[in-house]
Amino acid sequence: MATLQISVGIVVAFSNSFWSRQEVTVSGTVSDDSGIPLAGANVLVKGTTSGTQTDFDGNYSISADGGAILVFSYIGFTKQEVAVNGQSVVNATLAEDASQLEEVVVIGYGSQKKSDLTGAVSTVDSEEINKFTYNDAAQAIQGRTAGVRVESNGGSLELTRL
Repeated sequence: MATLQISVGIVVAFSNSFWSRQEVTVSGTVSDDSGIPLAGANVLVKGTTSGTQTDFDGNYSISADGGAILVFSYIGFTKQEVAVNGQSVVNATLAEDASQLEEVVVIGYGSQKKSDLTGAVSTVDSEEINKFTYNDAAQAIQGRTAGVRVESNGGSLELTRL
C-alpha cells in the first residue's frame, strides 16, 4: 500500500513538471461581474513581457507555458491571477474596484490625472449635451466652455483659446 502512494505522488509530480514545460495556446473571455465582456482588458503571462489585450467581445488568445499564471487587469477592476495548469481555455471574471478610478483629463497628445495637470480645465457634462440634439460634436460643445472657440474644419475639430 505504501508503494502505491509513492508511485501516485511521482506521477502527480511528473504531470506538473510536464505541463510547466509545454507551451500551450490559451484563449478565453474576460468579463465583469454581470457577464459583460471587457474589451481592451490586459492579459499578461506573470513574470514575462508576454501579453495581449482582449478584442471587442472580450476574447483573447496567448501562448504560455502550461504551468504559467495569467494576470488579468482592466481599469476600474481588481486584478485577477489564474493558473493555466495545461488548460487551453481560461476565462476570467473581474470585480469592480471604484477605488482605482480617478479623474482623468484627455488632452490632445495623451491623458493624465486631473491632479497632475497645471492649467485650466473645462468640463462639458454629458447630461448637458443630452438635453439637445446636435448635428456634430462642434455644436455640442460650442458656447459651453469659457474662453474657447470651437470650429469644425472638414471633419476635424479645432479648439481655439480666446
